[in-house]
Amino acid sequence: MQCMSLSNNFPQSDRKNEVSQQHLAGTLTLPRFHPPPIFFLLLPPAPGIHFPHSTSKAPSPTSMELAMGAIGSVLPRLAELLKEEYKLQKGVKNDVESLSRELAAMHIALERVAKVPREMVELDVKLWASNVRELSYAIEDAIDAFVVRVAEGSNLVDPINQGFFKRILRKTSDLIRKGKARREIAEGICDIKELADEVAELRARYKFDAAAAATTPATATVDPRILALYKDITELVGIEEARDELIGMLSRPADDDQLNIVSVVGFGGLGKTTLAKVVYDKLRGQFDCAAFVSVGQNPDLKKVLTDMIYDLDRQRYISIHNSRMDERLLINELRDFVQNKRYIIIIDDIWDEKLWEYIKCAFYRNKLCSRIITTTRKVTVSKACCSHDDAIYRMKPLSDDASKRLFYKRIFKHDNGCPPELEQVSIGILKKCAGMPLAIITIASLLANKQVQTRDQWHDVFNSIGRGLTEEPKVEDMTKILSFSYYDLPCHLKTCLLYLSIFPEDFIISRDHLVRMWIAEGVVQKTTNQKDDVLVELGENYFYELINRSMIQPWDENDFMYYKDGYDNAIISCRVHDMVLDLILSLSNEENFVTILDQERGASSLSKAHRISLRDCNVVHTIPEATVPKVRFLSLLRADVHMTPAITIFPILRVLDLYNCHFEESYHLKHLGNLFHLRYLRLHCGCITKLPNEIGNLQFLQTLDVHRSRSIKELPPAIYQLRRLMFLYFPENISLSDRIGELTSLLELSPVDVFRRTSSIDVNGDSFSLLKALGNLTELRDLTIQVWSSEVSSIGRILGEVLCNLHKLRRLILRGVHGIVHLDSLPEFLDLPQHIHVLGIKPMYFFTVLPVWFNFPIDLPYLSFLDLSICDMRQEHVEKLGRLPALQVLWIQINRESEWLVIGAGAFPSLTDCTFIQYCGLVFQPGAMPKVRKLEFNINVVDSEDINFDVGLGNLASIEEVTIDLLCEDAVEWEVEEVENVLRHVADIHPKHPTLEMRRSDEDKMVLDDEEEQQVHIYTYTLQRFIFIY
Repeated sequence: MQCMSLSNNFPQSDRKNEVSQQHLAGTLTLPRFHPPPIFFLLLPPAPGIHFPHSTSKAPSPTSMELAMGAIGSVLPRLAELLKEEYKLQKGVKNDVESLSRELAAMHIALERVAKVPREMVELDVKLWASNVRELSYAIEDAIDAFVVRVAEGSNLVDPINQGFFKRILRKTSDLIRKGKARREIAEGICDIKELADEVAELRARYKFDAAAAATTPATATVDPRILALYKDITELVGIEEARDELIGMLSRPADDDQLNIVSVVGFGGLGKTTLAKVVYDKLRGQFDCAAFVSVGQNPDLKKVLTDMIYDLDRQRYISIHNSRMDERLLINELRDFVQNKRYIIIIDDIWDEKLWEYIKCAFYRNKLCSRIITTTRKVTVSKACCSHDDAIYRMKPLSDDASKRLFYKRIFKHDNGCPPELEQVSIGILKKCAGMPLAIITIASLLANKQVQTRDQWHDVFNSIGRGLTEEPKVEDMTKILSFSYYDLPCHLKTCLLYLSIFPEDFIISRDHLVRMWIAEGVVQKTTNQKDDVLVELGENYFYELINRSMIQPWDENDFMYYKDGYDNAIISCRVHDMVLDLILSLSNEENFVTILDQERGASSLSKAHRISLRDCNVVHTIPEATVPKVRFLSLLRADVHMTPAITIFPILRVLDLYNCHFEESYHLKHLGNLFHLRYLRLHCGCITKLPNEIGNLQFLQTLDVHRSRSIKELPPAIYQLRRLMFLYFPENISLSDRIGELTSLLELSPVDVFRRTSSIDVNGDSFSLLKALGNLTELRDLTIQVWSSEVSSIGRILGEVLCNLHKLRRLILRGVHGIVHLDSLPEFLDLPQHIHVLGIKPMYFFTVLPVWFNFPIDLPYLSFLDLSICDMRQEHVEKLGRLPALQVLWIQINRESEWLVIGAGAFPSLTDCTFIQYCGLVFQPGAMPKVRKLEFNINVVDSEDINFDVGLGNLASIEEVTIDLLCEDAVEWEVEEVENVLRHVADIHPKHPTLEMRRSDEDKMVLDDEEEQQVHIYTYTLQRFIFIY
């Protein structure tokens, strides 16, 4: 097969007519810059793969956002082409600049149309947007192919090991190859530019820019959430506990002005509006006036204010909606009205913090104990509404019992409940609903419409949830409510969210895995002057913003697993509610964003697929021939893949993810090195035993993750040729070469074992070459070093000299394995980077006193996790640590007896998790650790009498979980019991009612008091007499 030029793919004479006709049909075929024929000659198609003719599908309403995302990805790539290193001809540079300008204009047009309500956008506009997206993909593929051709072979051979004539021959060959590549990209850019001009002509011809102006809200649909305001109280199930808790929060003493504001936050469908309305109805009689107003996504501040005024006194303000007062006058009117009144106002469904700033100006703080409730889907909005986190009510799912009662009440009108044959499938349905009232009511209404309730019908509904297949009319209202959050996302977050469709229901999704894929596909974009490490921070911000907007749910947010290995309180994994996943899958399926292949879904829509997810499947799927050159993303999850050598037939693959897949024993990855475009490679399969040395061909690889492929015993030497590699993760049993220092683009890598197989250490020898090589990785953000020897007396100096080069470190973990090593010399050679977030130095590593790093806490403004072992901790050391402004997790082990350490008012302002292992105890003064939720420490019972057995737990305002080790050596039983009783009493009367676990240590070393000792003597004497007599 020969590589065809772009002009051969698209005849010039008939192009314009064909473009116009294909545009209207939604099947525009775009030319591509073809990669070398080696891509298609690597392997024959594997058995079971067939290539039928392609079919097309009209684009969905999401085309606008996806097209905007695609253009946003390709514009920086066009700018990259203009760099001097590619040496494009002047005419080609002009074409590239012209193409960039036209795409930027298209992006602006798409932004305008995207603001139009979805149902008002004409089909031809959607078709045009779909073609713009395909055009962007074509441009990006062409650029990638050109860059690969230019770079091909440049890093595969070490020129030092070549002879003179071979080097001359290779250089000549490179010049010929690069010259040919430049000619081809020139032809390709010319063809693509002409096509882009024609797509732009279509935009002008159909006047897409005027689409937004031409539409009116006359056909706007009714917000389905309005039904929540008129629910009969008898229809509500399981709301009593939430209602009482929210009323309790409203009853707490407020600040001096006595205006108590509570915000209810949670994702769509949890019942925020319903809960607020129930509380409103129960409390409104206790106030002089009351109002309940909804804001919504596209609010009119004037309407919100007039609705509020009208609700407060409908007779007085019967004509307020006809008033010509502007927003300022309305705010003044409202303030004057409530000035001497006790009021309760509900502001429902706020989406924007800025709008809240205007609304709250209307609330007069008259010290009459007025109350405000806001509801929102965004955590940032709820925080803006409240002065502290304790005033935020986070919606909880219904309990299992309440879910059953609500579900069965909707379906079965009789009192007999669920028939036995439907109980098991109903449990499965309720598990997928996950306590979301909206989902339970929707599915129950769907089943209630069935004239005859059969197990097969219920199983059909069960199987459709979370698979994007629920298209019943009864589901429309739920879909609309959930989709409000989706359409509120900016275009780049919409694209990010659709990536979640590759994961099955209930799958725990790693933040890092998701972000690395976004980076590989160009979804996360940096500016020209920014470095690659910014991509990680941007991607993580995208992830957290999706959580903030309640589109994804943090997984075990407060679980110890989040930071047991040196992570701060950051959320590192998530899951998607099945109903939200159902929405995501529907959008993705309509747009062919990700094509799912599994046991039930086949390749019916693969003709325009760019991303394929094969999961939980052992069947052979048909892949259209036209699809192969387009696929840029391939994910295989828990699949028996006997045809996986065909992976290498995808010429522009950027992301390859193999997770828990099963292959034949003879399977190998020999041809993996031919996927020259690959950016992301994850191989988490136990059957993989070896990486091919050809992996060094993947010169654009950013992520290599094999850390769960534990059968791999070593990394091939070619790994050290991957100069663009940013993330390297491998099994813990693998030893690195000191060539790791050549990978200067690395941002993160797995824990590095130093001296793993060395029995004795020569400080002046080569045993430190690996450790010293790490000092060359100046871009590193994350580093864990594990030292296996205790024989290095100068390890502190050596570590300091290496680490002082790593100015961008955000996470540093040092672990000792054998023996105890003092690191007092480390601070002499190492200044902690200012941006350090996580610092863990233990076990087996100790400092005699607190290191000088903490003498000026203001110099460590981002440190959020600290784990240290210190021999001697003094009061002044605690005070220094207490001034760290961002510290959230603190684990300290003190190895010598010390005085009682006092935690003063205002100390540790951000701390949420604290573990103090020491030989005396802690005393907490009022105002100490205001945010700490989890606390573990020791109490020396003998010394606790000095403080009347009260350590001040009652002064910890946010405490939820306490674990105390009682050191009982030399104590008598009554002293231990007295300490336990005092602690239990403090926990019982604490407003938070924290859980309390007390453990006795050294009970065998307790002593007896005089009375007990006398009783023991009597018992011993009696026993001896008894033995003597008998």
